[in-house]
Amino acid sequence: MTNLRNLFRIKLTNKILLRLMLVMALVGIADTTYLTTDYFFGTGIKCLLLEGCEVVLTSPYSKMFRIPLAFFGLGFYMLIFVLVSAADIYESKLVHKAILLAGTIGFLFSLYFLYLQVFVIQALCIYCLTSLFSSTVIFGAGVVLYRRGRAL
Repeated sequence: MTNLRNLFRIKLTNKILLRLMLVMALVGIADTTYLTTDYFFGTGIKCLLLEGCEVVLTSPYSKMFRIPLAFFGLGFYMLIFVLVSAADIYESKLVHKAILLAGTIGFLFSLYFLYLQVFVIQALCIYCLTSLFSSTVIFGAGVVLYRRGRAL
């Protein structure tokens, strides 16, 4: 009975972690869509709380291969959304590994971009920090999800 109760608790916690990752992926999608739209259509960024958005988003570090980093971020968050949805449906350990791998890569890139903002560009962008927060939560939840999956 105790094993059944523990299994139920782990599965319930996994569902909560998956929902949290879905929400963070949606936040990331909204954030990066806003920045990507501004880049391609010049809608104008409204920088809230911090005043470094313009500096960061126009720096040479804001693009890779002439493509804005926000566009790559959009792809990352869409991938996370698909992987988390698949994990919710199929409960596959392989999908959990893919979430962990993608989350780790996204988190490491976010840390690198934070380093660039603080030490190289010397300006902070609230939208970049929002993406950092989202990728950190996705990474943390992915680690917990993967470790719990190994315990089953």
